Amino acid sequence: MLRAEVPLVTNCKEEDDLTPAFGQPADHSSIELQTVMGIEKILKKVRAFTCLVIGNRVEADEIVEDALILYLSTDPDPQEADGSYAFLIAAVRRLLRTTGARARRGSDLDQALAPLLQLQLETREIAALHLGAGLPVSETASMLGLTAEAVAAALDVVRKAIGPDTYDKAAASA
Repeated sequence: MLRAEVPLVTNCKEEDDLTPAFGQPADHSSIELQTVMGIEKILKKVRAFTCLVIGNRVEADEIVEDALILYLSTDPDPQEADGSYAFLIAAVRRLLRTTGARARRGSDLDQALAPLLQLQLETREIAALHLGAGLPVSETASMLGLTAEAVAAALDVVRKAIGPDTYDKAAASA
């Protein structure tokens, strides 16, 4: 018995039509576009935080993606995108504690930042928020529910672990 050839059906149009949804000049309101741009900036900081905590970009992206799915499942109000940062950091922290915070596939961190992986999880989180996401000490303390003094003490440990030159360079670029 001969089988008739069935044309392959795809959901894609021409390759030229494959552009990101928010990249198209469609009917998106300026508020929606601002929300998306705000979330993208926040996700960049959350990725930097996560990667600095675990030292592995692939795993960091997976954890951030899981945190984003959790955030989107709350049906967030687009007008309140600023609140997503605290939610995403908290979700990442919960995921790190349930999935394990040590890098399992090696380290993608720069050689100079690799000593961070030997520090306690809480200290790595402080370093990641301050150095990776660029939060000042007071906001880092607030985000983690710590005192500014505890954060400053942890940052002293970080400075000793990675060296003052590396610390100053990382803090300046954050």
